[in-house]
Amino acid sequence: MSVSESRRFTSADRALVESDIIEVLTLGLDIGSATSHVSISKLTMVRGHNRYTVSDTEVVHQSPVMKTPFGGEGRAFIIRTELESMIDHSLLTAEIDRDDIESGVVILTGNALRRRNARQIADLLASFSGKFISISAGDRLESTMAAFGSGAVQQSIGSDCLNVDIGGGTTKISRCVDGKITEVTAIEVGGRILQFTADEAVGHAEPNLGLYTSDRQLPEYGTALESQELEQIVDRMANTILDTVRGRDMGDALRLQSISEFPASGTVVLSGGVSQWIAATKPADACDDLGERLALKTRALLQDTGFKIRVANDPIRATVLGASQQRMQVSGNTVFISDERLLPIRNAPVSLVTVPAADFDQQMITELVNESLSKALFDGDHGLRVLGIDWLGSLTYSRADAFCNGVIEGLRGLNTPITLLLKQDIAGLIGIHFVEELNYEKPVICLDGLDQVDFDFVDIGEVINQTGLVPVVAKSILFNSGSKLS
Repeated sequence: MSVSESRRFTSADRALVESDIIEVLTLGLDIGSATSHVSISKLTMVRGHNRYTVSDTEVVHQSPVMKTPFGGEGRAFIIRTELESMIDHSLLTAEIDRDDIESGVVILTGNALRRRNARQIADLLASFSGKFISISAGDRLESTMAAFGSGAVQQSIGSDCLNVDIGGGTTKISRCVDGKITEVTAIEVGGRILQFTADEAVGHAEPNLGLYTSDRQLPEYGTALESQELEQIVDRMANTILDTVRGRDMGDALRLQSISEFPASGTVVLSGGVSQWIAATKPADACDDLGERLALKTRALLQDTGFKIRVANDPIRATVLGASQQRMQVSGNTVFISDERLLPIRNAPVSLVTVPAADFDQQMITELVNESLSKALFDGDHGLRVLGIDWLGSLTYSRADAFCNGVIEGLRGLNTPITLLLKQDIAGLIGIHFVEELNYEKPVICLDGLDQVDFDFVDIGEVINQTGLVPVVAKSILFNSGSKLS
């Protein structure tokens, strides 16, 4: 059996660098409701059992935190050039070339997602910033990444822990148990949903502020609010956080499904920009929003209820540190890529297919593929479909043959290469079967050695240097008033 030299499928074919340890530079850019900042990290990845996992992270550079540059009437859009300058300055300060960045993530969160050019900003920065910068946006992902970056996931080993990440436009809450995130939710509470002018009049109000005013209306620009009214707004917001932690349904304030009640004796880790006001290092600039009031009131309510409170070491950077350091996986070293020009792949929806341990035939696989594709969230770039494969049982010739034929039939009529993500280390053999045994002429990408294949969306990067490894980033993408990216 021979395979074209242009295809990658085994260690020998790739002239794989035989290294048990590799280092990867990754860049994270967090564009939030209140602030934006860059973080550059070095990931140390150690090989074990034919796959690499992140064993250590080192923060190489952190940019100063800047206010997210909004422009236009009603702060309707994000100013692109200021974000580009921040990335350029960070790379220059860290003495790192763009080509040295192997992977990373651009995250848009909170009210930044509601800006009319949010999608365009993400796309532009993804191509601007480096080889493989993934675009991620949405409450579920942000909740997860904040819990990693704040240390709540690590702290939960041995005892339950709750991460409460209070940002400028939204608050994300994640329950962590034994080193895993079991529940997440998000609510319409943030420190910058009301902003003030220099003379303490109303400078800007986000639509979600109406959830907390006495008449459910937004105050007009230039209005001077009474201190009592401000305190009532803050009280309602802080109590919304507390009631969400208690597992109550907060109605219109909820952005995701409620979580179960967290026990009052548990530990709550506070992160996010608002939590800077109760951290060891407070923001240097004056507070022109509700941030400080909200931080102090929320901490007091949680403490009075009985929760043990810990503030993350670097609260404002929790999400971007978690994203750039924790969300990337790399493939095993038995991948099959028939045409590397297909990479990188961005914003591809993933459909999960579980291959049964018992005997199956081609028709069963076709039905499983069709059923899974019917649940896909959107078409993705270029109509691409990715199948996440959880292969149970052994890999025999007959099972491989039935599987590959079933996948071909399930994807018939779709203008898409066969792209498979597998937990088990069988990608090379599956890829070879498509091309050599079935003479399949369309492109085939099979990546294995992944810890998780049940994603909403995925980005797949180019092959890293001479290692033959391929970075894979799982994510969710949500822009504008809850509509999925299209």
